[in-house]
Amino acid sequence: MNSGRLICCAALTLFAGGCNTTTVTTKANTPVIVSALGMYSVSGCNSWEPPETTLTTRPTNGRVQTALKAFPITEKGHPCEGKVIDRRLVAYIPSAGFRGQDSFTMKYDFITNDGGGRGTRQSTFIVDVK
Repeated sequence: MNSGRLICCAALTLFAGGCNTTTVTTKANTPVIVSALGMYSVSGCNSWEPPETTLTTRPTNGRVQTALKAFPITEKGHPCEGKVIDRRLVAYIPSAGFRGQDSFTMKYDFITNDGGGRGTRQSTFIVDVK
């Protein structure tokens, strides 16, 4: 049975829509979350395995950090509004004093259905550090 997984997109990544490049802005010496992705079933509003990430292209003037955190779904009128799901956060931390543009690419590996199907996507993030 395929109970239908949705990809919950928060922050800045349009993962399900196929958007492969996202541009974000931050201040010097200030980390920024570039994506917060989670997989969940709409029927039960429960988390499924969050996407795994691999840094495929490193930033030149900063570093990337990932973490697993639980956050509620906040979209008004969503059938799972208020329910907490696990999300994989990806943050960019600029090098001390750096100003300018940096970029990196992440690969996401995720479950596509409850039959064990898997998929992958790559997303490039461009970070403008002001």
